[in-house]
Amino acid sequence: MTETGQIPALQLEQVVKKYTVSGKELTAVNGVSLTVWTGETVAIVGESGCGKSTLVRMVTGIEPVTEGSIQVLGYEISAPGKKFSRQEWKALRRKMQLVLQNPSGAVSPRMRIDKFLREPFVNWHLCTREQVDSRVEELLQRVELDKSVLHKFPHQLSGGELQRVVIARALAVAPSLLICDEPTSALDVSIQAQVIALLHRLRKEQGMTVLFISHDIALMGKFADRIAVMYLGNIVEILPAGQLKNAVHPYTKALINAVFQPEKEDISVLEGDPPSPLDMPSGCLFFGRCPVSCPDCAVKSPELREYGRDHFVSCLLAQ
Repeated sequence: MTETGQIPALQLEQVVKKYTVSGKELTAVNGVSLTVWTGETVAIVGESGCGKSTLVRMVTGIEPVTEGSIQVLGYEISAPGKKFSRQEWKALRRKMQLVLQNPSGAVSPRMRIDKFLREPFVNWHLCTREQVDSRVEELLQRVELDKSVLHKFPHQLSGGELQRVVIARALAVAPSLLICDEPTSALDVSIQAQVIALLHRLRKEQGMTVLFISHDIALMGKFADRIAVMYLGNIVEILPAGQLKNAVHPYTKALINAVFQPEKEDISVLEGDPPSPLDMPSGCLFFGRCPVSCPDCAVKSPELREYGRDHFVSCLLAQ
């Protein structure tokens, strides 16, 4: 249990997501268990196609769960025989907000920014109509935007400005859980840093719980409290973000070593491609790319086990 709180804001128990593709079964998420405590920021990192965004779609109800259960802010949204009602979803969605990678996809190109930001206050009856304008201006101040953007259309804003607008709208309903699915990956590096710094400040001011999806493990090492590393639908390591130097799993180490640093004489690049999720091999899924594998890795599938305080690893060499 972490020091951030004793109440889980998000709890996943053996969550599985399967699809049928060309008559074959594809497992996008394979038995993921993860607890995110209230007030904590947890980052899920991994290569494209590892299943992290699929996990988000199940947590937000966009995709149904094949197996397992998900509990969000005390609501059991997915469990065998459980039917989550429309009324329950309405209550939950005010407490849980989602910020996606492409901000332009969240805003109608025909809608001015002022109308976009006014909608949550009106739809949720958060204040009187006379108070809406002042509440919208307060939102803009919190995300460090000038009120001149209110009379503009989305295409008239930069990518960073538009992402701040989307974040502002998510904050309008004072969510308890903010889910960010790679919200900075489409932005310039300088703008990425600004948005991350903004989210870091806002989550402290509001005491929000944050689930952050990213492929940038170095960035998450500075932003998150804990990091969960995914590979081919499985979580292979969970550890405190400040202890990345103590990572054990070869895949986590490969992600860290691939980070460009000017002082490094050479960059370690992870070789090979992951196996096809339509034709999973036996044993450890990382076996074919692992530089330290042993013969047992080809036949035995490692479990995620406790390695140290708040540190869990799925690797035969660590068990």
